[in-house]
Amino acid sequence: MSGIDALRPNLAELASGRIGRFIPEPRSSLKLGSAFRNVAGGLARAFGSAASTGATVGIDPEYAELIKQQIEVQQQMQLVSMVSNLEKSRHETQMAAIRNVRVG
Repeated sequence: MSGIDALRPNLAELASGRIGRFIPEPRSSLKLGSAFRNVAGGLARAFGSAASTGATVGIDPEYAELIKQQIEVQQQMQLVSMVSNLEKSRHETQMAAIRNVRVG
């Protein structure tokens, strides 16, 4: 088995979800990076607790439920869009293989 083949995940592992997701973090050569992270962390702590509880700061309680419903609808729209894009990509991949067979 070559080195590249050893790095490729097994399809069964992918389907079962046993492979962890790797999210790379960019390396910053700027010295302001740590200051920015500190400010962003403070904002996340300040507003994160309100966002995680579903509280709306400074919004009339009448509209809080409407905003919550709007967020839910937007999340559903994003999910539908993602599935649509995946299916389109899958279809285009299959069509490319068929076109290649026709040409050859």
